[in-house]
Amino acid sequence: MKGMWALGVVSVAVMALGSGCVSLDKHQALERSHRLLQEKLAETQDDLQNAELQLQQKDTQIAALNDQLATKNAMISSLQAETESLRDGLARAQAILEKQAGRGAAGTTIINASPLPPDVNAALKEFAAANPDMIVYDEKTGAVRWKADLLFPLGSDSLSESDQIMQALDQFVQILSMPNAANLDVIVVGHTCTTPIRRAETLARFKDNWYLSAGRAIVVMQMLASKGIEMTRLGVMGYGEYRPIADNGSEAGKAKNRRVEVYLVPRNAVQSVSGQAGLYEIEDSNLMFAKSAPPAADAPAAAN
Repeated sequence: MKGMWALGVVSVAVMALGSGCVSLDKHQALERSHRLLQEKLAETQDDLQNAELQLQQKDTQIAALNDQLATKNAMISSLQAETESLRDGLARAQAILEKQAGRGAAGTTIINASPLPPDVNAALKEFAAANPDMIVYDEKTGAVRWKADLLFPLGSDSLSESDQIMQALDQFVQILSMPNAANLDVIVVGHTCTTPIRRAETLARFKDNWYLSAGRAIVVMQMLASKGIEMTRLGVMGYGEYRPIADNGSEAGKAKNRRVEVYLVPRNAVQSVSGQAGLYEIEDSNLMFAKSAPPAADAPAAAN
């Protein structure tokens, strides 16, 4: 009887053991799944933390960029205001230049707007009418505009010696020598176009068009002096390419801009500047020019 009971206990134990082995496999499988889920959760949490950190960094960058944008916008506003102020200043300066320096809307130099004596004015009008291909007379400013291409070869300051030019210059000198013109100073103003100097011999003496324009004015002044116009009446200016009267974009316009203008200025409108010998200015303007001074009576003659 006891043997039968022992056998039954063993049988139950074996069945229980067998039943326990199946539960262990499932348990181990669940544990593995749980570990994998824990690992995935840890990875996801790490990814989430990294994403949050990157988001914070992006927010910081966005805030910094917004600050930079605000600074840039403020700078743009400031620069725009400064630009408008500079434009206003430039407009005022140009208006002053046009009034003070006598620069007209078309770029013409206005030195003297006073009417000339009637007989001198009539003589200049007749002179211009007789030489329409060579000169233009502006009655309002008392200026005789000579076409530089007729007076000088392109890029040169060598005065033409053609009979036509010499005859016209002689006639002009006769007008300047009229009794009613004796109290008028003669201001010679040189202008060029924008074409740079290419002649080697000219570049050796004039480094740019500004120097060339002044050189041409001096040559014309010296020619007038050689024909009897007193040196004390003569002065020169040079504006280079900076006072155009036509578009430099065309050859025809450039030809118009290459010119020598001779202005007749009342002598009482010319005054000395700061006591500097040989420097003068036009009254009520900001224009200055060089003018030869006569040698002192007791001064020795200069050597050639």
